[in-house]
Amino acid sequence: MPKKRHLVQTITAFLLTVQIATAIDDSARLVVRPDSSAVEFGSKVAFFCRADGNPLPPIQWNINGKTADTENQRLTIISKSYGISTLRLDPVQLEDNGTVISCHADNGVGHPVFAEATLLVLKKDTRPEGFPQIVVHPALRTIENGKTAYVSCRVSGDPRPKVLWLRDSIPLDMRADSRYSVSTIGNPGALMIQHAREEDQGIYECIARNIHGVSHSKQANLYVKVRRVPPYFSYKLEKLYRVAQGGSINLTCVAVGYPMPRVFWRKPGQTVNLDDSISAPIGKNLLTLTNVEHSDNFTCVAVSPLGNIEATTHILVLPLPTPPKDVKITGITSTGLTVTWKPPKFDQPILNYVVKYRQRYGESKKWIEVKSPDTKLNIDGLEPFQQYEFTVAAEVEVGVGEASMVIEAQTDEQKPQSPPIKPQARSLSRDSLLVKWSPSERPNGVVTSYNVYYTNGSRDLPIEEWKLLTTKADELLATISELEIDTKYYIRVQAVNSKGTSPLSQVVTVQTIPGLPGQPPGLSAKALDAKRIALTWEKPLFSVPISGYVISYSTSDDVREITLTSPHEKHTVTALNPDTPYSFRVAAYTSRGQGEFTELAHEKTPSPTPSILPKFESTSKSLHIFWNMSSEFSVVMYRVKYCEKLMKPKKNDDVGSSEEQERRQNTKDSEPSRPWATIETKDTHANLTYLMPYTLYEVVVAAKVDDSWAEYSQAREFRTNEDG
Repeated sequence: MPKKRHLVQTITAFLLTVQIATAIDDSARLVVRPDSSAVEFGSKVAFFCRADGNPLPPIQWNINGKTADTENQRLTIISKSYGISTLRLDPVQLEDNGTVISCHADNGVGHPVFAEATLLVLKKDTRPEGFPQIVVHPALRTIENGKTAYVSCRVSGDPRPKVLWLRDSIPLDMRADSRYSVSTIGNPGALMIQHAREEDQGIYECIARNIHGVSHSKQANLYVKVRRVPPYFSYKLEKLYRVAQGGSINLTCVAVGYPMPRVFWRKPGQTVNLDDSISAPIGKNLLTLTNVEHSDNFTCVAVSPLGNIEATTHILVLPLPTPPKDVKITGITSTGLTVTWKPPKFDQPILNYVVKYRQRYGESKKWIEVKSPDTKLNIDGLEPFQQYEFTVAAEVEVGVGEASMVIEAQTDEQKPQSPPIKPQARSLSRDSLLVKWSPSERPNGVVTSYNVYYTNGSRDLPIEEWKLLTTKADELLATISELEIDTKYYIRVQAVNSKGTSPLSQVVTVQTIPGLPGQPPGLSAKALDAKRIALTWEKPLFSVPISGYVISYSTSDDVREITLTSPHEKHTVTALNPDTPYSFRVAAYTSRGQGEFTELAHEKTPSPTPSILPKFESTSKSLHIFWNMSSEFSVVMYRVKYCEKLMKPKKNDDVGSSEEQERRQNTKDSEPSRPWATIETKDTHANLTYLMPYTLYEVVVAAKVDDSWAEYSQAREFRTNEDG
């Protein structure tokens, strides 16, 4: 173990010695050498040299073996502390032809190093073909800090010249900063500086070089503006805010500047801030005060490196008025009434009175609010024979005061608005019928009796020619006797109150044949999809158990029947056609026979129509639209039509079905239609191209299901973007 430890210590010491020696013994070397250059007479030329070593060696320039004469006005040498140096000659003269330019570096460690380059001066008429040229020179630019700067430089030559950019005569190192890049296509040679900073400001020029020679551009300044705006309040804070005692208030303070200030609140005369000034919001601060009981001052402070500003406001707490007195309800009718009251004692001006009301036993418990500047309010649009609740409160500048105690009133009666519902009938004997019904949903008062009308004549006879039986209000059934045997009767029921009679109920059909069931009440039909409609109904009046039901359904040119052999009061009719209206009737049957069919219930199956979505993508010359389609349809193709909305459609120029539209467009006698453009696709989206900029277009979509086109969808409008 001691030998191993000694060996490790020896190796470590040796490595440290090597590292120290290496750090000390670092002779000069050239990492950038000047290039020989052929330039045009009267132009300018620059040579670059960069040295490295420890210590960093200085650069010395020689011309034809002699130290460069810095007194020469055509000669400029610029050196940087990190080892790079530029020698510029401007303008180049004919006698400079053949000049040898050399740079030397020596830091006292090892041997000095140097590199040479030769300058060749060409007359304009002796330049070789393909000599590099600056086609577009850099131009003066001013850019805002953080924005992207573009410095122009377009070059030409064969082969294509390489471009070197200088800032303040020093080459830009593109590899050291990814924000810099030089374009190679489109505008070859142009310089792009992303996220411009203050240090990017300077004099820029570009150099084009190929095997034939070198060309220098003109110089141009790039200025980077750094905005410096002291903070100021962009949202005026009022000097005074009034708030009700115990109320709440939001104080908003907004300040701007560059850089953006932080905004916080504090109370004047106190050192404690309501916000932490270091982590306070930037630009805007909302102070929420709740349950305010006392008047107070609050100050908003905006802080930035360019200064601080303050704005102070006063919160004045004011009392709210007491409730209005002597609230009364007068002038009651079936749909309206008048509310009156006396003002409360209060030393501040009352702006309005707030009257709230609602039905006491209504489904909605939400209050309806109406304002009145007077101590009287007429309220209309109420429902007849309903109990209502009312309150009144006074409103002042800072809010609404306490409401009065609730007062109740009931509107007057009105004749019944709806008929008795679910009327039914069945035979009691060969000459008598039992009639049953349910009360009106909106009787608008106290029903005093019911009128039962019946006839064995035409159901279309005026009601005055039907026979009448009157029953008591608490009896929701009636027996009609002394009728003709085995005869069909029609029955209707009507409610009566002190103000008049209700509309007549739907017709009930029944026969004076014992054992036959009555009509099933409450038949309803609801489309489930494009090929199914669900039917529901209720059990009819019967004296013999129901064996089943017969469903009759029809279209405009077809009638079909379904027999249900079990007494279930629902059924789904299937295998229907899309976009087709159907009519349904249901009759019950027993062992004695079949009863009467119900009145018709109507329903239409849905159409296979696409639904255009509001979302879209757009350019100045195109629109990409999307639509939904129910998965129950087997869509073969979609057809999209579109036209400019600004064009007025011709008379009778509806879209209609796609087949009809095509027929109309091909009919010579039809009026010319709008110039609809058409495309077809199997997708649920489409790209509309070759459009006009900033133009509103109307779009419709149709689907082809099986072998036929369905109706077009509802039109939707889209606008293209502005040009550029």
